[in-house]
Amino acid sequence: MITPLNEWVVDYKHPLPGWPSETIRRYTFSADSVLIDGKYYHELIYSINMSGGPWMSEGFFLREENGRVYSKYNFNTLPEKLIYDFNFGIGDSITGGNNTNQATRFVIQVDSRQFLDNVPRKSIVLDSPCWESNWVEGIGEMEALFYSEGFCSLWDGNPIYIRCFSTNGQMLYQRPDVSGCYTSAVGDVEMGAIQVYPNPASGILYVETENEEEIRSIQICNSLGVIVLNKNHLLPFNKSIDITALTSGFYTGLVHFKNGGTKIFKVAIAN
Repeated sequence: MITPLNEWVVDYKHPLPGWPSETIRRYTFSADSVLIDGKYYHELIYSINMSGGPWMSEGFFLREENGRVYSKYNFNTLPEKLIYDFNFGIGDSITGGNNTNQATRFVIQVDSRQFLDNVPRKSIVLDSPCWESNWVEGIGEMEALFYSEGFCSLWDGNPIYIRCFSTNGQMLYQRPDVSGCYTSAVGDVEMGAIQVYPNPASGILYVETENEEEIRSIQICNSLGVIVLNKNHLLPFNKSIDITALTSGFYTGLVHFKNGGTKIFKVAIAN
């Protein structure tokens, strides 16, 4: 989730006087990490230019560890704040904001959602005195990006609505009520005939495509949607991938072709 490969386009509505009432913004993370109090964070940056930049700082730093996302604002002296925990189950709670009683949210539903890449992502629904919110693994909060932890105590309503989400140039989500995403994503992910073997795989994974289409790159993502392996410039008859560095588990692969298309596969790895 906290990676420069991800990009969100949002409808940004600021409710406070003197601020822009409504804009469309692109959000991503800085390529370089920042060391704060002995931990490495990525800075959240945004642009109001849909063709790409200039990118501006939000003064907001996030890091991800073991399914949890922590935030720290503008190098202040306050301790970091837990804003997501995808290890949560029904009945767990999280607090945030200035008024902790008002901002406490309780998990009321846990299931999964799938988007254009057909990757099952854990979905957690939380309820609070302010509103009901939905976290999606690998993306964040669908109604408020990364800012929901304080809104209950500051104002009533969500100022940020995710319009679309892409990773590494591939569109994975577009809100159904909008027609334009204003994103740099090059196209939707396409399902197609991809054969991988063995499955489960150990050590080496082989990939075959119909009609010997030319592959530009193959990426493998973990269950959080994070790219954990990237292989470029595969030869037409040597589509083997060294997966010895990956831990055992279920993964999703993205096969990018030289003609611009993308197809996906799923594989179990047992190293």
